[in-house]
Amino acid sequence: MQKALLIDDDRNIAQTLSIYLAEKGFTVLQAGTGSEGLATFKQEKPDLVLLDLHLPDVGGMEVLEKMIASGLSVQIVVITAYATVETAVSAIRMGAADYLPKPFVPGQLDLLLEKIGRIRVLKKEVARLKGIFREGELLTRSPRMRHVLETAKKAAKASAIVLISGESGTGKGLLARLIHQWSNRGNKPFITVDCAGLQENLLESDLFGHVKGAFTGAMRDKIGKMSMADRGTLFLDEVSELPTVVQGKLLRFLQYQEFERLGDPRTLNVDVRVIAATNKDLEELVRDGIFRKDLYFRLRVIEIFLPPLRERVEDIPLLLEDYLRRFCLANSIPPKDIDETDMQLLQRYPWPGNVRELQHAVERAAVLSSNSRLELRDFPPYIAEYRHPAKDEERCLISLAEMEKRYIQEVMLHCGSLEGAAAILGINATTLWRKRKQYHLD
Repeated sequence: MQKALLIDDDRNIAQTLSIYLAEKGFTVLQAGTGSEGLATFKQEKPDLVLLDLHLPDVGGMEVLEKMIASGLSVQIVVITAYATVETAVSAIRMGAADYLPKPFVPGQLDLLLEKIGRIRVLKKEVARLKGIFREGELLTRSPRMRHVLETAKKAAKASAIVLISGESGTGKGLLARLIHQWSNRGNKPFITVDCAGLQENLLESDLFGHVKGAFTGAMRDKIGKMSMADRGTLFLDEVSELPTVVQGKLLRFLQYQEFERLGDPRTLNVDVRVIAATNKDLEELVRDGIFRKDLYFRLRVIEIFLPPLRERVEDIPLLLEDYLRRFCLANSIPPKDIDETDMQLLQRYPWPGNVRELQHAVERAAVLSSNSRLELRDFPPYIAEYRHPAKDEERCLISLAEMEKRYIQEVMLHCGSLEGAAAILGINATTLWRKRKQYHLD
């Protein structure tokens, strides 16, 4: 519920306005002096202020100036019985939203609130659009992300292989699709292969295809996704999960644009642009002998790193408001917003699941909220109750292993399943099981 602060020493006017604003859905705060009004303003951070210029202690224009200087997003209406054109102009130049002389009638207040509402919407829209990049579902105002997108646009103009790296939930799939759309292959197929979603023989068949009888269960010929992507783009999601056998076959294709289907001696040629994505450190996997070194170097012709959400906190309000607007619209829910203070707290949460976690949290909050304004309690408890570490804690240096142990422990605490925790951590469930054993987290 929105808050309105009424600063006026006339009790009759104050009572009349309080009843009117309460009927309009406001929580009404009152102050009879300028100093009391400023103290309430700083503590409560209201959405609307009705300020009498003639106060018993501090001049109303001085109060107005201090409120404007606070930088808070608030609509201030100046009301007074001492109305002059000069005073009105001065107040509006200082930043007042409007000017209302006493005495006034209810109809004037109705028009005033309608105007204030329009101003609020327009200001919010201007602020939202200022410095914002939007392409499809990808939305940002972060300079770092804008640099990423500029690099991606340049990469799209060629057919070079692109490797997109970044944590789970950062939007690697969205960026891959954008690169495809920006390229001269944009009207051709965009085919996705989930490298972590299938067993080795099924993955090889899914990628390259097979002929009838190639293996048990191969009842008919199958066209692989490599052929389906001909003249278009093949997106290899979580490429780090490719089995060794498939890695070798993919490397050959990347070098010569040729391959064979399972059980078929014939060599096939296709024109496919490859984009790969990973949430793991491929260089480390190469050192561990899990990923082929030659394939790694072949994939990283153009490497793009997507920063985690915690490193572009300026995008959190932007994304949250966009998800909230779209979810409410899609589900016929009345429009909702969120308090600025709660938004700042959400910006301090580290968002280990990144943009995907934010999207799901907003959906939950929109469903559970019974008001027109989201509150922190509407979000999952581990987000609502999160407390940013104190400065002394931040300066305490610990080993990488201890950091990993603590983070795994925190994620497991807030996830209902091993698979869910593994998804946020960007590892498979087997790896998480081993790490739990290693750190005695059972």
